[in-house]
Amino acid sequence: MVDKDSPVSGDKNGGDSTGYSFTEQDREVAQLALSEFNKGNYTSCLQSLLKLEASCGHDVKLVHNKAIAEYYKSELRKTDQFRKVVNSLCAQAHVNLEDASTLEDVDNCIFYYNQAIILFHLKQYASAFQLISKVFSFIEPMEETLAQKVSMLLLELLLQTHQPEKAIPQLGYIEQQFACAPNIGMGKLSAEKDIKSSEKGDKEKHLIELVDGESDPMKLRLLHYKIRCLLKTHQLNAAKRELNSISVKNNLPTIFLRANLEYLRGNHRRAMRVLNTLSGNIQSFKEIGEHIPALYYNNMGCVHHYIAKPNLSTFYLKKALSEEEDAKRSLMTETGSNGQPLFTLGFNHNLEIKYNLGVALLHTGLPAQAFDYLVDVVRVFHMNPRLWLRLAECCIMVHKKANDEDFNIAHRRQDMVQGVVGSNIHKKIILSPQLARETLPKGEEVSSAIPSTRLEFASLCLRNALSLLNEFSASVKNGNNEHPSVVSLKLIGGHLSGPPGVLNIPGLGSLGGPGSNLGFGSGGAAKIPVQRTCYGAPSSPLSEAEVESLRCSVLTNSAYVSLCLGDYIMALKYAQELLRQPKLSGAHKLLGHLYAAEAFLMCNKISDAIEHLNPDNIKDVSLVYPGETEIEKELASDPNKDTDGPCEAKRMMQSWCPDKIGTARAVLQYNLAVAFATRGELDKAGETLKRVFNARGPDCEVPTHVVMLALYLELQLGHSEVSRNIVRQHCPQYK
Repeated sequence: MVDKDSPVSGDKNGGDSTGYSFTEQDREVAQLALSEFNKGNYTSCLQSLLKLEASCGHDVKLVHNKAIAEYYKSELRKTDQFRKVVNSLCAQAHVNLEDASTLEDVDNCIFYYNQAIILFHLKQYASAFQLISKVFSFIEPMEETLAQKVSMLLLELLLQTHQPEKAIPQLGYIEQQFACAPNIGMGKLSAEKDIKSSEKGDKEKHLIELVDGESDPMKLRLLHYKIRCLLKTHQLNAAKRELNSISVKNNLPTIFLRANLEYLRGNHRRAMRVLNTLSGNIQSFKEIGEHIPALYYNNMGCVHHYIAKPNLSTFYLKKALSEEEDAKRSLMTETGSNGQPLFTLGFNHNLEIKYNLGVALLHTGLPAQAFDYLVDVVRVFHMNPRLWLRLAECCIMVHKKANDEDFNIAHRRQDMVQGVVGSNIHKKIILSPQLARETLPKGEEVSSAIPSTRLEFASLCLRNALSLLNEFSASVKNGNNEHPSVVSLKLIGGHLSGPPGVLNIPGLGSLGGPGSNLGFGSGGAAKIPVQRTCYGAPSSPLSEAEVESLRCSVLTNSAYVSLCLGDYIMALKYAQELLRQPKLSGAHKLLGHLYAAEAFLMCNKISDAIEHLNPDNIKDVSLVYPGETEIEKELASDPNKDTDGPCEAKRMMQSWCPDKIGTARAVLQYNLAVAFATRGELDKAGETLKRVFNARGPDCEVPTHVVMLALYLELQLGHSEVSRNIVRQHCPQYK
């Protein structure tokens, strides 16, 4: 990352753009100005530059250097004023900072470099990367000091834009040109294949030289970059070796990188212990441009989320948000009308923390609160398909929280009877029309485009998510994927309606955790090197496989929401598209068949519905997307992974019902009985229902709806006494 001490650069040697020939005395004054600037004596530097301007007249480079000195004198606070001066100079020099392709002269590189620096601090990484990439093409004829700064900024921007596979050769170039690679005590990084093989290198080949950050800050800085590249490409063993070569253990970036390493290896308790070493090592916000307490609480929230403690995660993330707001207020109070220093302009992590907090609250079971935070985030990161899925999940969870209570007959039997009228021989029992407990929206109807926890807005969110995923797939198919960049959470929904005894089953989404990154500066959730990724800010980008997993979740939710809203044609379309996916988890397959069957049933295509309700269609109800990734395999075989903590892959999953194959097949058979009853085949429906009821056991829970369907069938068959016995057995309060 570019230091706060050198956010802009300039040529202090003057220039001859006006045709003026500098005298020896002028050159001495220019050197004096440069010397005073490097010492931090900006007033003396300005005096020398004014003296030079009096003798040389108007010179673009001279005015540019004067603007830089004045900017430094203001403690980098007057950013807007500096940009106006630079834009004016660029207009005089016919330089277009908005279009990097117009750069043709190496002498103009300094303007583009300074513009890229400002964009970097404003977190406009894509624009800064475009500018600095063009500047880097002039690296050979460029003055060495500026060339080094351009190379370092390009390296940082490659990491910020999630391109670690390109950052690796860039780091090698810097080591070779400016840092003398053999002295860094680490092997040269190259492409993906080489970095993979570097982990298996002979440990006895050479001893790693310890890096002392105090004696050689540049060496330590490059080592931190190398570790960040290794973490982002998930070369965890190599990253550990490089971290062990750092002699200064209490360095802030080193602490965060070490915590990030343990976090990515699944050693979450070790990550917490490393983070806790930050106490007493907190530098002031004005020194480094980052508020360390906010980063600490955010990272602790991430760690607790992955050890299946969402309430503690929520606590830490709220603390992080509070610290962030306090730091912002404190900064505004201190700076007043003078403006913020440049290196503090991009410190605000408010949206990233809100994203994490929204996901944590969703796991905690507070969807309405989660929705409020995520709506704030989506206003900025509206190109993130996973974020739209999160918002839809909030709406679905408000509508129906879970399926578990539908299988608790003892608890739900009181809902079977709506009331009693009359007494003695005139006593009548009024049965409930349905057992569903969905939360219906209150108040006047509003447009689906207005954010609210209604299913209509959930439908809009899911359409947005699917549109973004389709756009990405089309770009991959056409070989055009220029934007790097997203992944995952709760269980989603759907339900199979029919005649009496409808069974509502919210389904599932791809599960994951807070999207913000562990680490200092850019941090980053690591991924294996991928060439084509889908945008996912504020989280990390999604690989193609993760996009397909996300697509399954979006289609499942879309089918459920369409069924709830009565749009059976679209529900059928989504369910059939879900079942056509090349890879499906067992739970997604179950829901796909259930939703397709209900849609067919509501369209009066009962024979087609029955085909989807064959219990043999379901072989498992796993929530895991088929096929382990390279990262999962590496974590599973990592001997240094914690064994006393909860398993990340298992514990972070949200519980979902039905979670047993017997229960899933009972649900299918129940809905098959509903289909038979709808077609008027009451005897078949009764036989199917008996098989469901007799299958009860530890591995097969029966939904409460079975009792209601049995009551319906017996009444339709005219067996009133049998119906009374069912009520007496399951609702003893109405004997």
